[in-house]
Amino acid sequence: KLGLRLENTDLGTFLEQTEQSNNRNYTNLFPSAHTSYKISDLVSLQAGYSRRIFRPNMWLLNPFFNVRNNFNIRTGNPNLDPEFTDSYELTSIYVFEKVSLNLGVYYRYTTDIIERVSLFEDDVNITKPLNVGTDRTTGLELNFKYSPVNWLTVNGDANYQYFSQEGSFEGTVFDFSAGQGFGKLTTKVKLPADFEVEVMGNYQSSYQTIQGEISQMIFANVGVRKKIMKGRGIFNLSVRDIFASRIKEINIRQPEFELYNRGLRGRFVTIGFSYGFGKGEAMQFSGQKQF
Repeated sequence: KLGLRLENTDLGTFLEQTEQSNNRNYTNLFPSAHTSYKISDLVSLQAGYSRRIFRPNMWLLNPFFNVRNNFNIRTGNPNLDPEFTDSYELTSIYVFEKVSLNLGVYYRYTTDIIERVSLFEDDVNITKPLNVGTDRTTGLELNFKYSPVNWLTVNGDANYQYFSQEGSFEGTVFDFSAGQGFGKLTTKVKLPADFEVEVMGNYQSSYQTIQGEISQMIFANVGVRKKIMKGRGIFNLSVRDIFASRIKEINIRQPEFELYNRGLRGRFVTIGFSYGFGKGEAMQFSGQKQF
């Protein structure tokens, strides 16, 4: 399969108080190529290439200050350029009676990487996003699905990547290399009367940033859903971060200053209802923010 996509982005910002305007207009081509080869009924291979874009959202572009306290200020950057990524992937797929297994390797080359950088001025930390250079990432991903019985499904996903960044800003060099791991395990149990329970555990290893380190995180979510009206309606109740363990610690260590930040989003409950029109069933409400 071959593809070619043409996109134009036209973005403008204007500050009324200072009458400053900033316009971005760029047109890009995004090619893609994917192929697959079936070795047997149980084993197949897939390979692919695609070029991707990450456009800075309004939170990253917003130039106004967000004052957290007298010593910490966060702001956007209307001069940001988009990130462009060339992605190469090779995946092997194994299908057995009750287990499906995917094992893949990938390589991604990204230009104009957007990173939040802390600048320390007059005892005040100013954090803003900057385009700081390029990133080369090589990774290994493993995911599986296991259904021993028709009412129980277990899904797992593990990912490890090693990345190398090169860049600089105003004479400061941001070259570094590091590794990072992710893991997720999801168990779904179907109960009588069209009830379903889902438990999800997540793990993210600590990893190095251009200025410091971000701590590891371990947290779990649990949810219950009930189908009604022959599947057209779904009630959802979920508890996210059930143990209130999703704590993010950021340590920034620079020759001129050191910063420490600890954030806890906390446990929260979501309740949702979905209804599907036409021939399809209702979508399953995840309880997550959509941007």
